[in-house]
Amino acid sequence: MHIPGYLEDFHPLLETSPLIDATSWVEEELFWPAFLFHVGMARSAPAAFDADVADLDVYVENFERPDVWPVFAVPIGGGMMHLVVCNLPDDSGIHWVLDAKVRAALGRFADASGGHDPGRGLPWALLPREPAHLLTALPAMGTRQVPEGVPAEVAEALRAVGAMRRAEELADDLLRHRACVLLQ
Repeated sequence: MHIPGYLEDFHPLLETSPLIDATSWVEEELFWPAFLFHVGMARSAPAAFDADVADLDVYVENFERPDVWPVFAVPIGGGMMHLVVCNLPDDSGIHWVLDAKVRAALGRFADASGGHDPGRGLPWALLPREPAHLLTALPAMGTRQVPEGVPAEVAEALRAVGAMRRAEELADDLLRHRACVLLQ
């Protein structure tokens, strides 16, 4: 997989690309509890999906391999955001890589709203509403005040991807622990 301009900024340059398209992982049974726990920092994710913790620990290793960096593509504002689980041994983390169309949409939104900093997270209004896309992009939400109705909408998305219980608690957990991220 190739994301234009992404790996070219690493020093020293990587000999081979560790990026893999992991978008299809969303269909796997343990994906959502693992993703929401690992990327979304939601401790309540395993219980909401009734996931066996031992199985989940093994699955989470998919997100931590230094030779493979999972990439999830999400449509945002007419463009594409790539969530990259960067697994450099000394500098791991989540990178949010936006294409030019998403950057333009962020600029238009900032101009129209008169206050959103387009460099710090995505505004709720631009997040996709399709459940898998919404939940993948949710950790990048930079809206300071969670708008009314958002927790219920996130809980509904969680139920749509298989949260069997306590979806409202998990939604609150995800919204409380989202990072105010720097978008690339």
